[in-house]
Amino acid sequence: MRTSEFACAEIPGGEPYHRLARGDRFRWWVPALSLVMLAILLFVLGVAVAFVVTIVAVLGGSSLLADSPRVGEIAGLAIGLGSSVLLLPIVLIVVRVVQWRRARSLLSVEGRLRGGWLARCSALALVCVAAVLGAYLLLVGPFGLSGPEAGPPPDVRVVAAAVAVIVLLVPFQAVAEEFGLRGLVMQLVGSLGASADAPGGHRAAARVLRSPAPAVLAGGTLLAALYASAFPEDGWTAATLAVMGLCAAWLTWRTGGLEAAIGLHVVNGLVQIVFSVAEGRMAAIGTGAVVGAGPPGTGTPLGLVLAVVLAGAYALGAVALARRTGVRRISPAAPA
Repeated sequence: MRTSEFACAEIPGGEPYHRLARGDRFRWWVPALSLVMLAILLFVLGVAVAFVVTIVAVLGGSSLLADSPRVGEIAGLAIGLGSSVLLLPIVLIVVRVVQWRRARSLLSVEGRLRGGWLARCSALALVCVAAVLGAYLLLVGPFGLSGPEAGPPPDVRVVAAAVAVIVLLVPFQAVAEEFGLRGLVMQLVGSLGASADAPGGHRAAARVLRSPAPAVLAGGTLLAALYASAFPEDGWTAATLAVMGLCAAWLTWRTGGLEAAIGLHVVNGLVQIVFSVAEGRMAAIGTGAVVGAGPPGTGTPLGLVLAVVLAGAYALGAVALARRTGVRRISPAAPA
């Protein structure tokens, strides 16, 4: 029987999620080459997105049909979400071509998407996000606390078209970002430290690098750092991104897979982005302030407080569910 030798590295046995990239095909130069390839592909993606944005800007005032929503509004929303979706094939290319391993090793320590666990996490996220949204509406209403500045009420047809785009793209956008930030980044950092039984594995630097802390910090704060460099005046949003990112990264390590992070990201993204469109803040989508990264109110002190509440409640609930259902945190031992 013919077998394919392409991307044939096996998932290492007895390892936590952040160490899954250090398999039998790992070499010391793989992380550096992965970063170079990632930078090249992201640059190409950035040029392509800039080209499309330029075309949309030219068409921004036109309409698809008489009395229809403007092309620029809906296309801008689609570009803001779709550009993140394109991160997924980039991650898969780096993993398969450079790291020579199968993409399933990004999903979980079991090398697969654990559907039942993802469904439980999504249900938990729905409860937590709904509670935080209710708290936000209560606090900015009767109590009069300030949220982000709303824009003019959008046309009903624009909202309908925007919701269709959101429902279609946000799940893919969320999955792509989790594959990149919590998958590739965490496993890339986690692969740096030598194994305990390898030469140099007893050194302090190796022990620190193979611990989960560097991987969780990198996967949890990278987006916040990028946002802070692009928008240094918006510290509240950067802090909110860090809180939500660290929650997702820690849960990815703690539960042995991306399912908990994906469940929260998808549910929160759908609610957050639809709510932003209804508030007339469609232009903010794609800037990082509104990409499903934080609760309603992101960009304000209230938004940061709600992010801490949402992340804490969800993390506690997810850990309790994981213990009750026996979710695997360590990859199965390699056969003898």
